[in-house]
Order: sequence, then structure tokens, then C-alpha cells
Amino acid sequence: MLLNTDTLRDFLEGSLPDVSTLCADLSYIGLEVESATPFNLPDLVVVGQILECTQHSDATKLHVCQVDIGSKVLQIVCGAGNVGVGQFVAVALIGAHLPDLSIQASNLRGVESLGMLCSAVELGLPKTNEGILILDSSINHDKPLRLGASLKDLPFFKGTLLDIALTPNRGDCLSVLGLAREISALYHLPLKSPPKLTIGASLDIQIASNLSPCALNYALLDLKPSMPLEIALNLALQHNLQSDPLANFLEYATYLSGVLLHAYPHVRLEVGINGAGFVCVGDHAQTLSVLGVSPPSLPTSAPYLIEASFIDPEHVCQSLHAHPMENSPTLTYRSKRGSNPQVLVGLEWLAFLLQRFAPQASLQVSPPSTPTLPTKTLNFSPQDIGDILGQTPSKERIQEILNALGFELCDQDDQFLATIPPFRHDISAIPDIAEEILRIQGLDDLPKSPLFIYESTGANPHYTRYLFEHQIAIKALAWGFKEVVHYLFAKKEQLEVLGYPTLQEDLDLFNPINSDLDTLRTSLIPGLLEALGRNKNLGFKSVALFELGSVYDTQRTEQPSLAFLATGLQTLPHYPHPKGLEWDFYSFTATLARILGVFELHPISPQQRQDQPYLNTTYHPYQSAWIFQEGVKIGVVGALNPILVQKHDLLEGFIAEVFSAHLNPKPHKIQEFSKLPTSFRDLTILVGKELHFSDLKKSIQQAQIPHLKEVFALDVYSQSPQEIALSLRLKIQSQESLVDSQLQEVVDRVLHILSTRFKARLK
Repeated sequence: MLLNTDTLRDFLEGSLPDVSTLCADLSYIGLEVESATPFNLPDLVVVGQILECTQHSDATKLHVCQVDIGSKVLQIVCGAGNVGVGQFVAVALIGAHLPDLSIQASNLRGVESLGMLCSAVELGLPKTNEGILILDSSINHDKPLRLGASLKDLPFFKGTLLDIALTPNRGDCLSVLGLAREISALYHLPLKSPPKLTIGASLDIQIASNLSPCALNYALLDLKPSMPLEIALNLALQHNLQSDPLANFLEYATYLSGVLLHAYPHVRLEVGINGAGFVCVGDHAQTLSVLGVSPPSLPTSAPYLIEASFIDPEHVCQSLHAHPMENSPTLTYRSKRGSNPQVLVGLEWLAFLLQRFAPQASLQVSPPSTPTLPTKTLNFSPQDIGDILGQTPSKERIQEILNALGFELCDQDDQFLATIPPFRHDISAIPDIAEEILRIQGLDDLPKSPLFIYESTGANPHYTRYLFEHQIAIKALAWGFKEVVHYLFAKKEQLEVLGYPTLQEDLDLFNPINSDLDTLRTSLIPGLLEALGRNKNLGFKSVALFELGSVYDTQRTEQPSLAFLATGLQTLPHYPHPKGLEWDFYSFTATLARILGVFELHPISPQQRQDQPYLNTTYHPYQSAWIFQEGVKIGVVGALNPILVQKHDLLEGFIAEVFSAHLNPKPHKIQEFSKLPTSFRDLTILVGKELHFSDLKKSIQQAQIPHLKEVFALDVYSQSPQEIALSLRLKIQSQESLVDSQLQEVVDRVLHILSTRFKARLK
């Protein structure tokens, strides 16, 4: 939508703010101004009047003109075909710089020329006609033009051309009247209205009774008006200028009012609906137009039957979708978005233009041809608005905003009954009302709060679990483990020998495949041990295996499990380790941590070993521990029992089994970190042999000593039959630089905990 701010003078009382403020405020209320372009006409271009116009003595297409510019009369040679005596013209004086040339005194075939009569294009304006630009008082607010006045200072050219981007639902703003309503509400400026029309006798028009929602009003115009420059320039700027003055008057009245206006010959019109649902206007059997889709052809002679029309935009869209037909893009652009249904307003603005530019013309308006369109209403309360906006406006503020936007409000105690303006086709629910209030009131005063959104995942949990376990398998492969797969079945006797539980008798297999697979496995470790034995028989001394599969408890409940086995060399011989590196307890658990994530080891109590025999028969009784992750026991790790290795002729190594149901994807956690260097303090303490490091570490962490980040065990060795010497490392770090006294305070607090709770003393 293009708007010359000078046009608003006919719609608003009072003065507007400066252009930059107006653009910012319009964009703020949802009418985004994409560009604001001043006309910037050249200097030294003035208003002149042609006093004489004679044929050039030596050129048939040139005229020698005497042009009065107020202070003097200039002789100017002009080649335009439309030049004539008495015309007001745009005169470029010597020294003027036009977009494509500079004006100098010249001699054209022996005749001196002291300037140039300019066309619209030569001034940087859109083309309005062939030849030079003929000026009139319409660009000077209907005041007589003053000779010698600078063209750039005329009111029309002092305006700014705004290019306003409109969303498809704001068809009401496809007119100057619609934009003026918004500006009126924004700045509390009263709206002007054209003079009311006198309604005359009805015209001979036949209207069908079954029409779809539409509004029609007709008038009789007895004279074709001439074309004022204001209308020509405004339409040319929007690329809607036509050659016929009547067509331009109707198009300009539509541009001003938003009402669709068309002209028919003065015949008896018939308005009805065809089989496709379109509203057609015709003369007997001939269809002249389709309402909102295709306009009539312009009549050739007066008098003219002028039609002001509106048709429901939803009906137009649905009909064209169901029955595509040739249409006028310019017309359907307005009708599909919703034109102004106040059709009489369109005729009032047409009469206003005729009164300004063609006072001799007569417009006889008939009564409305269709019933009044039904009004739409909405019931809402201020609390309804508050629930949407997060802040409840006062009743007075709601009334002020909506009344300014054209709504009619009826106050019903704690409710409002709002009558929606007929031109607001986009208002149908309470959130639309809230949006209108928000547009005018603004976002700045609303409380800022995060939007609560709950969205259930559409992911398949089984597939998500498969992907997680697949990632674990990929990590295990990356760290040198080979995956093995065994049957779900196992030999019951073998499980019992290794100390693993077996299924209850009444839940066991009644018809096993064979005697070696006569039950369901309760652990993955027996299968890995069999695989180790076969690899040893094949000559492999370094083996690293893992298996991911299902196991069963004594109640025959299936649960997932993950088991690892490693023997021999972790890395093959290479420099600087010519004999390679063997697996040990620490390297095995460190590799598991890289696969499973960080975990802790907790000791296995004697009672637990007694309750679960496999902890003594399969695992080394002195090199095994529970695996804990985030406070939850997830499995067991340890060395193979030497007795088992010797009895079954296996290789010494390490095994671990994890209840993989307790393993879950870890969400990413974001936490601050210090940019300052880390400080370390090492301590060696004497404690009882029965003390477990996990208990000591837990007590220190629970104390939440400031700046203490981690506690590590560095070394342990025997001090006496009852005591051990345990070396600890404290990691200390802060967001601020720490002095020695603060570091010592951390150490002292740790020592205090160790001495009071564990009777430890510093070595």
C-alpha cells in the first residue's frame, strides 16, 4: 500500500508527527513501513504559464513559447506535442540539474531557448501523460498556483511516499481511509468525513433475493470529469493510472475509501447468482461483470450508472477455489482480502472528488439495493483480555482503544458486548480483540514472562533406547572390545557351578532344546567365559569381548544386561613398550568409564558375598567392587577368580556386568567454570585398614567446603598391622583469586572432618 502523507489532510484533523516518528509508530502497531521516500524534486524548477506558443520557423515539431515565471518572461523552445497557451507548466531554469541532464542556455535552429518545459519523467516522477507535465491547483490544495513558486515547495510534493507492507488479513488498510483510522486511534486525531449525500429515487435495477452476503448501492453520473494532476500522480505512483478519466476517478475513490466502484452504461441491470455461486451483474442475457471477480467494461458515453459494491471475501475465495475463472488480479486482490462494506461511504468520497474537480457534474444516489449486512458481536471481559496479555487493562482503557478503532462497546457490568466494525473482516474471536488492544497499547508495559509450552515427544521410546545402546556398543568397539552374541539359553549346571541364581523350578524350561541349553541365562558372564575358553584353545592370549543382551531373574523376568571381559595385553608391543601393556584392574575400570560414563566403586560387604555366591566363585574376592553411577548401583566389576581360572584352564583377566536398564542417556549440563588456575594440595593421613575411601570421599563432599572441587586418592600403603597410609589430593578452584590463607582453610576443614569422623591423623 503506497500512501502520500499529504493525502491524509482530507481524512485527519490536527497535525501529524514527523515522518520518522510516524513510520516507527505504524510499524509498531503492525503496519510495517518498508520505505519512506520524499519526492526531492530538483532545485530551480518553478511554476510557469505559457503566454504565447508559435510554430518554430525552421522546425515543424518545435514550438517557441513565451513563459511567464512571475519575475520575468522566458523564451523557451519546446518539442512536446501537448504544449498550449494558458497552460501552467514546470519550468527548469538555467542551472537546474535534472536526473538525467543539466539545463543551459541553448540555440535550437537559430532560436534562443532559456530553459526547458519538463515532463513528469524528466523530473523523476512517474509518467502521467505524453508530453510536458501540465500543472493545476490540485497539487496546491486547490489554491491558485503562484508563478515562479518552486515546484518542490508545493504541498503535494512536500509529502512523503510511504510503502506500507500489509498482512493478508488487513484488507481494511488497503485504502487511505483504513490507514487514517489507524493513525487516528494512535494519535487521538479526529477523523474527517465527506459531506453526507442526499438519497434520491430508486433506479431501475432488478436484485435477486438469494444473493450471497454482499452490499450494493447505485448512483447516476451525468458527466465525464477531466483528470486533475493530483489523481493522475497518485495513481501513476501505484501503477494504476488509466487513459480514461472516469476510470481514474473511480479507481481513486476506491483508493481513498476502500469501496469497490465501477461504471456501467445506463441500462436496466439485473443482479443474480449463477450456478457456480458467483454474483453476476448483467443486462438481459449478457453478463457485464462478476462481483469481486471481473469488472465491467467502461461505458463510452454519459450518463453512467455507478456501482458501489462489497462481497464477502470468504465467499469470493471459496467460489474461485471451487470454480476457477478468468479474473482481474487488481480487483480480486481487494475483494479476497475484504473491501469496505460501507458502500455509501464510497459514493460520498466520489461525490467529494467530483465537487473538488468537476463541480458541474451531478451524482444522483439511489437507496441501498441490498439489505443491511448483519453485524458481528463478541462478549468478553477485561479478565479475558488479561488472561491473554498477562496484564488486565482497565475498562476505561479498553473502551478508549476499541472506540478509537471503530468498535461499539456496550458495558454490561463485568462484561463488554463489542460490535465489530463491518470493515474488520479479521476480527472473529476474543484473542483478536486482545491483539487490537495490544497493538495500540504496546508491548513495553506488559510483564515479561516465559511462554509455557508442553510438547509430548513423538519419538519411539524403543527406537530411542536402541540408539542409546547402539552408541554404547560403538564406544566399546572403539576401545578395542569385540562384540559376541550367545543364545538366551544356558546350561543350568554351569550357572550353579559359577554361583549364579537359576530359574524357579516351576518357571524353568519344560522342553529344552538340548541338555546344554536347558534353562534361560541369568547372567552374560558364563557365555563370555565360554568364548574366552574357545579363544584360548585357538591360540589367542589377548582377548577383549563384550555382549549386550537379555538375562532373566529367578522369576523369569527379562531385563537387559551388558557384560565385558578382558585378558592379556591391552595394547600390543610398540615403542616405548616393547612387551605391550597388560590389562590391570585400573586400566579395565578406566576403559569402562570411558564407555559407560563416570562411575564410582563401592566395596562388597561380606553379607552380600554370602547372599550372592557368584561374587566369590566367579569374581576375585579381594579385587571386585560394586559399580555406582549417580548414587545408583548399576553393576559389578572385578578380576576373575584364580581358582576358576585354574579349574577351567582360562586366562587371567577382568570381567564386569552392568544392569543396562540403569544406564540412560545423560542430558547435556551447562555449568560455569573458572578462568583462574587450579590449586592442588596433597595430604597423607593414617587411618584404619577397614576404612573405605568411598566413605571418606562422601563425607568430605557432603560438607560442601567452599572452593573444594574434587578429592582424589593418590596412593596407599601399609603403615602397621592396623593402619594404612592414604595419600589424598585436593583440587581447589574458585571464580576469584585465592590467597594462601583461603587455601589453608580448605585443607584445615578437610583435616577436621577426617579426624572427627574417621580418627585420621596427618602423617
